[in-house]
Amino acid sequence: MSLDKPKISIIVPVYNTANYLEECLDSLVNQSLEDIEIICIDDKSEDNSPEILEKYASKDNRIKVILNKENTGQAIARNIALKSVKGEYIAFMDSDDKIDLDGYEKVLNFCEKNFLDMVLFNVVRFDKKGIIGESELHEKSIQNETN
Repeated sequence: MSLDKPKISIIVPVYNTANYLEECLDSLVNQSLEDIEIICIDDKSEDNSPEILEKYASKDNRIKVILNKENTGQAIARNIALKSVKGEYIAFMDSDDKIDLDGYEKVLNFCEKNFLDMVLFNVVRFDKKGIIGESELHEKSIQNETN
């Protein structure tokens, strides 16, 4: 594992997601692929998201926290974080999402095996009641690819 040039830089924009953030971060710090950096950019949250980020960063040196001075929105927050990436690949993840613990290892292996520069994969949407279904955007993308 190299902090100078990790395999994947994962950018996580954060805004008022304290209720989900620990589960998100747990799914990242416990990845089977350890050669990652996790760049969390807090977009001026009004809850305790920044404190949660700092707590995780103090325990795991792969986590870098950027605190925006003003709320700029998810797209601009991602662009700010892009200036800090060191990884060979870049991944984006929302702070109210989680990924299987071998998710990034599988994605990396798939990319390298197939010489891919970019990959899009399914997500499962869920709420407090359970699974809602797969994301329509991702389903449409896959249908277009197979047609």
